Amino acid sequence: MPDVLDERTFALVPAYRILSLRDADADADAGYDPGNALGQAYTAVVASTGTELHLVCAQAQVPVVVTLRLWQEDPALTAQRDEAELTAPLDVEFATGLVVLSSPTAEAVDVRLATGAGTYAAVVEHSGRTLAEQHRSNAGSANDEVSRERYTINLWRTGDIKHD
Repeated sequence: MPDVLDERTFALVPAYRILSLRDADADADAGYDPGNALGQAYTAVVASTGTELHLVCAQAQVPVVVTLRLWQEDPALTAQRDEAELTAPLDVEFATGLVVLSSPTAEAVDVRLATGAGTYAAVVEHSGRTLAEQHRSNAGSANDEVSRERYTINLWRTGDIKHD
């Protein structure tokens, strides 16, 4: 199996149930979603605009655990946890290699990708969504510090960005 070049784990509150991963310079395209990737993510968990990944969580009240894992090359992934699911591979461009993981109106974290700017493939492993949906009405109580939802965004560089 290829080497993991970097791995970072965060706990973020998914405001409006949405998390996104984009290049730090992608703000100029904010709101540009010609293929309705955000709408697709409500069905498929994650979708790409080509420059931004949209991830839709099962609840918005408590933090979810998100791991960003950068691979040397395609890791040919299989689900690592019981009841975990993998999404289909998606393509996304990161123009500077500095990516921002964020949620609307909430906190954001940035990570410099060791492999730099380029086109990346992304596969998201997710678990705990069904349980989070079942407990959605009770989320945010004193006993729920972090949701049972877990997401691992697996990335690997596939090439340079092609400019038209």
